[in-house]
Amino acid sequence: MSTALNPRYTFTSFVVGKNNEAAYAAASAAAVAPGRVHNPVLLTGATGLGKTHLAHAVASEAAMRPGRSWALLTADEFLRRLAQGVALGDPTAELVSLHSATLLIIDDVHVLDRHAAAQDALADLAGDAIAGERQLLLTSDDAAGSAGLATRLIGRFRGAHVATLGAPDFAHRVAIVQAKARALEIELPASVAHHLAAQCEGSVRELEGDLARLLAVAGLDNTPLTLALARRALPTRRHPDAMSTGAQAVQEAVAAEWGVSPDALVGPGRARAIAAPRRIGMLLCRELLSLSIREIGTAFGDRDSSTVMSALARAREDLVDDAAVAERVARLRQLLPAAATAPSPR
Repeated sequence: MSTALNPRYTFTSFVVGKNNEAAYAAASAAAVAPGRVHNPVLLTGATGLGKTHLAHAVASEAAMRPGRSWALLTADEFLRRLAQGVALGDPTAELVSLHSATLLIIDDVHVLDRHAAAQDALADLAGDAIAGERQLLLTSDDAAGSAGLATRLIGRFRGAHVATLGAPDFAHRVAIVQAKARALEIELPASVAHHLAAQCEGSVRELEGDLARLLAVAGLDNTPLTLALARRALPTRRHPDAMSTGAQAVQEAVAAEWGVSPDALVGPGRARAIAAPRRIGMLLCRELLSLSIREIGTAFGDRDSSTVMSALARAREDLVDDAAVAERVARLRQLLPAAATAPSPR
């Protein structure tokens, strides 16, 4: 038996961003053309970033194609099968069916790191799958080097491919929470989506948990989804490194608001489409994070102090002269909660 597929974990529901596009492409290739593009494939990344989602998506794609056999197991299930085989007098007795699968997927193989017998059995399976041009896909956490086992295993094969899922940036987190809301047929205001994204800098799973918590509170209170409710239901998280990461959060929020990339804001470009949001980002770093002129210059591509001061003055003029800019900045001030605890600007 394989692990039951989660119907929510499909390629269609997976939100692709720059942090996970390589993993998505590798998983898609494994599903569409098993054994013919990259083999084996290893997906690594911290907990909650989408490795299991992609593993189930690959299996779901295989399940929809006639004549294609597949097997999806967690590493814990793999260990249980080995134990059952040992009880029968043949450790690999319960693994025989896996050798015929067109597509074999094992989730969380880092769990096998201290099980020598399981590693040997997995290596045999891998060798057999590759020789038979059947697809092998593994997932592994990469925290504290726990991807070592999987890396050593697939390192034996010339066609191996490793793809890492990283933490989503602000714009990607907004897209994820909006996609989750649409899947639940929930109309989520943009301000609430931005607040959720600003609160969660880590895993997608944590972001989903925050959305579920907010929906639960809204349901219990029978109140609409508003920014005020989101702030009450999800108290602001304070991270020890908030000051060092605050400028990046501001840049990501401003970039998302203006439809540019965060990299452009810190790059050398001087086009109006980049310079205008850049100086707004500098102003917000000054107001919300109380960064010094020098710190702002460093955060925005090592610009000198005179450039920063000029940009700040121009940004304040923009607020007075352009109502649309003032409205955008007001929205960003609401979405970025650092002002509540920031000391006076130096």
